[in-house]
Amino acid sequence: MTPGADFDGFFAREIAPFIEKKEAERKLVVQHALWRALPVIAAGLLAFAVSSQVIESEDARGFALFGSFAVMIVGALMLTSVITWGRTFAEELSAKIFGHFGYLYSPEAPENFLAPFRQCSLLPGYDRASTEDHVLGEIDGVPFELAEAFLEKKVRRDKRDEYDLVFRGLVARYAFPKRFSGRTIVRGDRGFLNALGHAGAGGERVHLEDPRFEERFDVFSSDQVEARYLLTPAFMERLVRLADASDGPMQAAFDGNDLLLVIDGRRGYFAQPSPWKDLRQSDHIRAFVEDIAFIREIAETLKLDAETKV
Repeated sequence: MTPGADFDGFFAREIAPFIEKKEAERKLVVQHALWRALPVIAAGLLAFAVSSQVIESEDARGFALFGSFAVMIVGALMLTSVITWGRTFAEELSAKIFGHFGYLYSPEAPENFLAPFRQCSLLPGYDRASTEDHVLGEIDGVPFELAEAFLEKKVRRDKRDEYDLVFRGLVARYAFPKRFSGRTIVRGDRGFLNALGHAGAGGERVHLEDPRFEERFDVFSSDQVEARYLLTPAFMERLVRLADASDGPMQAAFDGNDLLLVIDGRRGYFAQPSPWKDLRQSDHIRAFVEDIAFIREIAETLKLDAETKV
């Protein structure tokens, strides 16, 4: 889905002037940071070159080289003001664009946002997590909440602790029109989901009559009858269609009267421009709006509006 005339008008009225103003501000921030940082970095480089050529004592040379590296690091840290400015700009721009669609935006998700998804074993095991781009809203009367999640697992390599990426994608919760009391988990069988297996799924395996769905998903539920009540043939077809439209492995769960969805796109969503580049190159805006359109596409593909009763 691409931006329509309504968004084009909004962009011309509000976003383009905002970006133009911020581009002028960005240039000043970058210029000021470079004026401060480049002489320090240059001094560190000069000290490094002189130390390696002039100082004969190995100990003294090592100390001098360490000092020159420290000076260069200090210079590099002076450039963080650009990153900080860029983060603030991205948050302001995101709030404006999400607001146009009637959604409430926050840079980070609430502290326990991932808890329901962990309880349903929809996420791989991880030791470090961060969330961003938390969005609240309604689509045709269907409340939703989502965020991006970045999950890493600690591994030991060469006597050092490192972190491997195990998930980067969307974590979403949509209100579900049918009432239910149990927990039903829909496990995908692609990517990391294969390695995850059925650990922690809970409940009993549910065998359904849709062969295409059975090829893509495994279902576990605390209530076999309720699982079939939720996963009607039509809804199974919609889940397969949504999985096809997603850009990564998808899992789902029915829990607490909500439909939980996890999509491991292995990319950042709602991407923002680099503060080191001209902000007026607005191709990123189109990609940003396409990601927002996917929020609606989920609800529409699954027909979650209350009138359909699934």
